[in-house]
Amino acid sequence: MIRKVFAAILFLLVSTVASAQNFSTDAKVVAQDGNTVTVRASGTAEKKKDAQQQAIKSAFHTLFHVGVDGVKDGTPMMAVERKDYDYRFYSESRFVNFITTEVKNVEDHKVGKNVRVTVQFTIDLKSLIADIQLNKIPVSPSWGVADRQTASTTALKPTIVIVPFVKSSQGTDFEAYRKVVENTPALKYALDKVTQEFSKHGYKTRNFISQLRNAANNEMMRTDSQTDVRTMLTQQLPGDIIITVGADIRTDASNQQECNLSIEAVEAQTNGNLAVATFPSGKYYKGKVSDTELVEYAVKNIKDDFFAQMTSAFERMVAEGREVYMDITLATSVTDWDFDEDSPATGDNFKDALDEWLREHAHNSVYDMNNNTDKYIHVTLNVPLWNQERGRSYTLSNFSSDVKKFFKAQFDDAYKATVTAQGQKLEIIIK
Repeated sequence: MIRKVFAAILFLLVSTVASAQNFSTDAKVVAQDGNTVTVRASGTAEKKKDAQQQAIKSAFHTLFHVGVDGVKDGTPMMAVERKDYDYRFYSESRFVNFITTEVKNVEDHKVGKNVRVTVQFTIDLKSLIADIQLNKIPVSPSWGVADRQTASTTALKPTIVIVPFVKSSQGTDFEAYRKVVENTPALKYALDKVTQEFSKHGYKTRNFISQLRNAANNEMMRTDSQTDVRTMLTQQLPGDIIITVGADIRTDASNQQECNLSIEAVEAQTNGNLAVATFPSGKYYKGKVSDTELVEYAVKNIKDDFFAQMTSAFERMVAEGREVYMDITLATSVTDWDFDEDSPATGDNFKDALDEWLREHAHNSVYDMNNNTDKYIHVTLNVPLWNQERGRSYTLSNFSSDVKKFFKAQFDDAYKATVTAQGQKLEIIIK
């Protein structure tokens, strides 16, 4: 039976791609059962057979790049578009491998000289995702799979915080951010539109504008607050990637206006650059279009390559981890114990226990503690940026907490370790 279904589908669908595809995006869910989904979609062409084929391709196209309501909150399956994969998928009729039922012709009717056909069939989602990942295409976070070891944004699910670009002359505090957004409608609109673009590509986003409104009466807005912008962002909008958006609208000598939409992405913990690009709106005579329309045109020019570059850079940064230094010393008050001895609480040699702990906690077991004496230990290690088990970022604060737990287990109440974080360095004093 399966062989007959496959043969029938293949006979119906196999054809060469002679022109650009005009996909519909009206795919709807009929039923969903575990790893399969039954969809209904339409296609239009001169011949009924071609319209059926176009309808099937449109269903896959919508699932890949637009999203189908009712399936993973309407999020597209692919985080980025890969034209080479799409070309092979359709031109070689590879999609037949992921159809598990007969393709039913639900409805057809004439539209001018063409015929519009609506079809219904079932797609194997599990196999489809596996094929996408096999081709090294990032899957949208909402479509994340259970395999924690997959070094992809699917497993990472980073949270995006989108903030406005503010010149130093406009201020450096949280209040300056709020005023710039409120007084610049084009920038406010740009923040909304860019946030929507990231959501379309499957990222979790935090609404900076709403948070600014909520912060108007917050204690943080007091003039005597000494909290810097980055600390406030961390407290109010914790995220893994910070996106800074600028909307620069200028008029030239010919009275033509253009908006240059700038977007910069940095990793929140290390401030490491992930991607930066500027997208122009094109020039229009002043008065013919509004500032928000210029922003709209610029947003439409955002390329998928930007999201692919950001994703790739973030994954590479997560894969490498970040280097951290630890200086462990004994306080002058500790005269009855040193690092060459056994741990008071466990009876194990302290340096051996530390070595084993570092091997387990260092990212990819990359660490060095060769520089040590009985009263001083210098450690260099790579710390992960992501906690795979919990599916969230692993901060230096999280690492410091784990360090404290290690020393508590070694000393119990005999001694106490004070841990002070200074940038990418931990100062640890045993008292």
